[in-house]
Amino acid sequence: METTCGSLLSEMQRIWDEMGEPDIERDKMLFELQQECLEAYRRKVNQASRCRAQLQQTIADSEAEIAKICAALGEQSSYARQSSRSLKEELEAIKPKLEEMKRRKGERKNHFAAVVNQIQTFS
Repeated sequence: METTCGSLLSEMQRIWDEMGEPDIERDKMLFELQQECLEAYRRKVNQASRCRAQLQQTIADSEAEIAKICAALGEQSSYARQSSRSLKEELEAIKPKLEEMKRRKGERKNHFAAVVNQIQTFS
């Protein structure tokens, strides 16, 4: 990237030389370019920050849902976050556990409904 920026700057200098652009105008244009670059970087940093926050929230929501399901089933939450993983890796690791817990909750609910149904047929 640096060589590309450097070559573009050299080309701009040659053009300015041909045009006879005064130094004060060159400085003003270079300052504007720096400001535009800073703004582009700022947008990308903000975008990455929002993406990180969204991943963190999704992970936290998934952990909370796992804990809620475990509590409803009367079990200890067996999921523990590993700090050595990236957020994307952590999200991929938690998804199967959450799906398993949802499946177990559904099975338990169906089993409970079947037992209630049997009790009602005996009554």
